[in-house]
Amino acid sequence: MKHGPDDFFLDDHMEIRGIDRRLLARILRYVLPHRRLLAAALAALICGTACQLAGPYLIKVFIDRYVTPGQLSGMGGWVLLYLAALVGAMGFVYLQMYAVSILGQRVILALRREMFARMQRLPVVFFDRTPTGRLMTRLTSDVEALQELLSSGLVSTIGDVSVLAGTAVILLWMDLRLAVVTFSVLPVLVLFVEVLKKRIREANREMRRKLARMNAFLQEHVTGVAVVKAFGMEGKSQQRFDALNGEYAVESVRLTNLYSVYFPGVEMLASVAVALLLWRGGVGHLSGAVTFGTLVAFLEYARRFYDPIRDMSDKYNILQSALASSERIFRLLDEEVSPEYAEARQKPALEARPSPSVSGSAAVPAVEFRDVWFSYPRPAGGGTIGGEEGPPVLRGVSFVLEEGRTGAIVGATGAGKTTILSLLCRFYEIRRGKILLFGRDIREIPREELRGSLALVLQDPFLFSGTVRENVAAGGDAIGPALSTIGVERFTREWSEGLSTDVGERGVRLSTGQRQMVSFARALAREPRVLLLDEATSSVDPVTEGRIQEALAGILPGRTALVVAHRLSTVLSADRIIVMHKGKVREMGTHRELLAAGGIYQRLYALQFEGGG
Repeated sequence: MKHGPDDFFLDDHMEIRGIDRRLLARILRYVLPHRRLLAAALAALICGTACQLAGPYLIKVFIDRYVTPGQLSGMGGWVLLYLAALVGAMGFVYLQMYAVSILGQRVILALRREMFARMQRLPVVFFDRTPTGRLMTRLTSDVEALQELLSSGLVSTIGDVSVLAGTAVILLWMDLRLAVVTFSVLPVLVLFVEVLKKRIREANREMRRKLARMNAFLQEHVTGVAVVKAFGMEGKSQQRFDALNGEYAVESVRLTNLYSVYFPGVEMLASVAVALLLWRGGVGHLSGAVTFGTLVAFLEYARRFYDPIRDMSDKYNILQSALASSERIFRLLDEEVSPEYAEARQKPALEARPSPSVSGSAAVPAVEFRDVWFSYPRPAGGGTIGGEEGPPVLRGVSFVLEEGRTGAIVGATGAGKTTILSLLCRFYEIRRGKILLFGRDIREIPREELRGSLALVLQDPFLFSGTVRENVAAGGDAIGPALSTIGVERFTREWSEGLSTDVGERGVRLSTGQRQMVSFARALAREPRVLLLDEATSSVDPVTEGRIQEALAGILPGRTALVVAHRLSTVLSADRIIVMHKGKVREMGTHRELLAAGGIYQRLYALQFEGGG
């Protein structure tokens, strides 16, 4: 089944009616590998239930045989037997809970691993349109709801049903008339439970929907805290959060109120049944039709009969919540992975990189775009992704970059420059045309091979929590040469821990320039055949830019590189400059050739260097 990212905006409103057997069957598929644990839990449950049901009957026998006639001989054995039943019930309940807890944790461990692995393989467009907070809710709250079902709902529900069935059979066997009195309030109880069950289910679902909205808001505003502060949005953010938090609190209170009515209501009806039992049993005892031991046993069994009924509605709501959560979880697991993760046709590996071409020799094509057209998915109502394509971002783009050469892509904002790099990395799929890497269609190159040949440096560098060395090592094994080439040690000398300095979450402990230098080193540690730079120096200071340019001067000769830049000063020495305008390639050539042509590039150059900027 295929779902789109728009489902993640709609699934919080969905309703699971009744018991969805498909979902239950799919959940059970995760349980079956642990069938031994499940069998142990069920065996412990059956034994524990038998011990619990034996207790009241042992009391009946004890009273009728020994207490009422005043017989002391043999009383101790029945007392020990009753204590053994209590100990057995407690021991088997412990074994059941222990086995179920391990079972639930193992299933959730596997499920979380599968969910994270699936998320790693989803297309970039999915994350463009899906709020991160909602994805986090899938991995946390929804998984916890499913865990609650496995740990405290599934097996214990079977136990409740067993207690109900066993108690009913024993009551009918002991005394048919008293059993009818005990069951007399069941029709009213069932009606009461059904009326409240629907409202509790709706309140539970609404509460989870509003929790997902609040989580999405929190994640967005924690990530963008600098923007919030810079624009003085604290007041508005607080008001919005208060509104979302208030909505969630209202639903929580509503759910609590419903439970406050439900549990006392079931307790009251159970007490009515006990009162009727006392009246009818008392009359029967006085007339000699019912023994005192039978009356006491009936009172015990009546309590045990209505306790599971009280709990079963709560278990039913756990089941409903878990089914709704599992529906959202399975939507994520059913998302179609990026095409590059599908099994690619086996092709010969990229040939080893030849030595840089000598002057006059034929250059080897490294990157080639052939009539490439691309459109991002068109947003539908509410910001979701529709099935239609948006306006073209690239319109018939064609160019060739020879191996060992540096190509630069320039143009106004929105011209499609960064999109070219994203398509080359296969973050998105083109609509028409071909993209070739060293003569091979990138759609036919296995993902590991394709991305192993490329290294991307972004305008906004992203570092992971950890040390400088660990972030560089994430790129590849050539850590030492990469660090020395890019000059990261110039910064690390200022830190007491050197390359072992912790960069913090997203690299917040480093300056923007320092993060960019580490990002460059990470790319070089990969020893890529093609280096991709996306506005890599636009956010750094002139001194850092000078250092990077100095490092690049020693890196780029003889290496294939594709550079996106706004600052033309960074691409003046490029072997080929590609000028983009409104999604099309308008001009190509060297810096001197494009200036002499007097076109778009000449105007951009004049704006930046002759008084325009």
